[in-house]
Amino acid sequence: MKNRIKSPLLLALAIGAIFLPLVVKSNYFLHLVIYVAMYSMLGMGFSMMWKNRLITCGQAGFFAVGAYTSALLVTKMGISFWLTLPISGVASALFAFILFSAALRGGPLVFFGMSLVSSFIVMEVLGTVEFFGGWEGILDIPSAFIGSYFFYSKISNYYLVVILLSLNIVVFNALYKSRIGRAWSAIGSSVPLAEAQGINVYRYRLAAATIACFFAGVAGAFYSQYQNLLVPNTFSFLLSIYVQMYALLGGLSFFIAGPIIGAGIMVFLPESLRVAEQFQPIFFAILVIMIVIFLPGGILSLPRRIPQLAGKLGRK
Repeated sequence: MKNRIKSPLLLALAIGAIFLPLVVKSNYFLHLVIYVAMYSMLGMGFSMMWKNRLITCGQAGFFAVGAYTSALLVTKMGISFWLTLPISGVASALFAFILFSAALRGGPLVFFGMSLVSSFIVMEVLGTVEFFGGWEGILDIPSAFIGSYFFYSKISNYYLVVILLSLNIVVFNALYKSRIGRAWSAIGSSVPLAEAQGINVYRYRLAAATIACFFAGVAGAFYSQYQNLLVPNTFSFLLSIYVQMYALLGGLSFFIAGPIIGAGIMVFLPESLRVAEQFQPIFFAILVIMIVIFLPGGILSLPRRIPQLAGKLGRK
C-alpha cells in the first residue's frame, strides 16, 4: 500500500520539478529553489550521520573543500567542471576519511569535537593561505558549459542542481534499503545491540561520514560555478548550524524528505516575511524551540501528530 501511494507522489514531484521553470518566470524564485536543493544535499548528509548516532558541526567545511577543489582545478589548471565535479566529491570524502578515521575511535563525542574544529580550521586555512585566494577569495570562476552552451541562466543551473539532488536521493535511498542501511538502522537503535549482532560500528559509521561528505563536496563544486566566486566567510560555522536545523525542522526521522522540507522552510520563510539578515538567527532559534516543544518529530510528523492530539482532546 505504501508503494502504491509513494510512486504517484514521486512521479508528481518529478513532473513538478521538470515544469517548474516553465510555470515560474521569476529568476529570484528559481535562485531560492537552487539554494534549497544545495542545502538539502548538506542536510541529507547530516541526517545520514544522525542515523548512526553521530552529530556533526562540520558540513560547511566539507562543502568548502569541494567548492575550492573545483574552483582551483578550473581556474589554475583549466580542467573541465564536469571532471572536477566527482573529483571535488572525492577530495571532500578523502578529507573526511582521514579526519574521522581517527576521531571515530574516540567515540561520538570526539567525532563531534573534530567536526566542529575542522570547520574552523578549513575556513582559517582558506582565508590565510594565499594559494587559496586569501580572505578576498577566488574571483571569475567560469560557469559550467557543454560545447558552446554555458550555464549562465537560472533555468540551466536549476536543472543541473535538480539532477545532482536527484542523484543524491537515489543513492541515499538505495543505501538505506541495502544491507548497509540495515546496519545503520541497527546502530541507530542500539549500539551495544548492533555490536552484539556482529556489526562493525566503527566501519559503518566511517562509511556514513565519508559518503555524506562526498555529496557535500559535489554540492560545493556546483556552488563554485554557480556563484562564480568563493569567499571563506561563506563557509562559516553558522552554515553548519543551519544544516542541522534543516534536518531538525523537517524531521530527524525522515532522512531524505526531512532536510528538503527543512531547507525549503528556512530559505523561503525569511524571504516571505522579509526578515532582515541580522535577525534571522534569532528568528530561526525561536522557530526551532517551538518545533522542539510542540512538534518534536519535525514538520513531516504533523500528519501523525494530529490524530494523537485529537485523541487527547477527545478523552479530555
